[in-house]
Amino acid sequence: MYEERFGLKRRPFAPTPDTALYYPATVHETALAALLRGLAEDEGFVLLTGAPGTGKTLLGYVLLDRLDSKAATAFLSNSHFADRSALLQAILYDLGLPHEAATEQLLRLRLTENLLKNCAEERRTLIVIDEAQHLNADLLEELRLLANLEGGGSKAVQFVLFAQPSILQTFQHPALASLNQRIAVRPVLGALEVEEACDYLLHHLRSAGGKPDQIFDDTALEVLARGARGIPRCLNQAAHQALTLADGADMAQVDGEAALEALAQLGLGGEENAEPAVETEQAHPNIQSFIRTA
Repeated sequence: MYEERFGLKRRPFAPTPDTALYYPATVHETALAALLRGLAEDEGFVLLTGAPGTGKTLLGYVLLDRLDSKAATAFLSNSHFADRSALLQAILYDLGLPHEAATEQLLRLRLTENLLKNCAEERRTLIVIDEAQHLNADLLEELRLLANLEGGGSKAVQFVLFAQPSILQTFQHPALASLNQRIAVRPVLGALEVEEACDYLLHHLRSAGGKPDQIFDDTALEVLARGARGIPRCLNQAAHQALTLADGADMAQVDGEAALEALAQLGLGGEENAEPAVETEQAHPNIQSFIRTA
């Protein structure tokens, strides 16, 4: 790997979410503040939507880190559930409660008992569901019914849904009219602006123990930021690929040509990413040689 060449202690652009590497971009902090405000105001549901790769999953973990440590929390990363029983079992499992096979009604009673117990002890229960666009109308209705539980004048459970925008179409189902009306907090996660996308890359290099100005030149940074369109997942992939190419070509620093080649290999090139101007007709000789032998 390229870590030794570029003076890095570890891989700077990890393929999986890591809260230790969280970059507080404006769009992420704004969305996070809205979610936390909604939860503090005792909303039963809050919803975050965003296109793939914009950082929804990571934001879910950051949200949990910022909650009161007394809160009981569950994070469902897989929202493909066959039926209500499977959904209830997944929630029970992540809350550390008995989840063995039982009737749907018994599973619901187990969960309800725990939620009301926590509520009586003034302990919040928060359930985060990632990829919530996969939940059908029947499963969303189950969540709505659970969110109706109250004790001492406050919600027994709150749900945070992280989803792609397609979930908004699901909410148009007539059976979900009541749920749709109850979701008042709906921040949308967008892409990073070019300046923040560049700073995002620098942040990750610094977090890995590197000296950013010695690893990427200014042109490479901007090429990657524009080519990845400010989408964190694409930024991670493109930067990692550019570092791999530069290392394979024995380059001391990632330049604009290496960045362009990385984008092209990932299918992220295009005319809209041609600025800043970089000579692209002929790749760096070392890059060419590395590509031929790779």
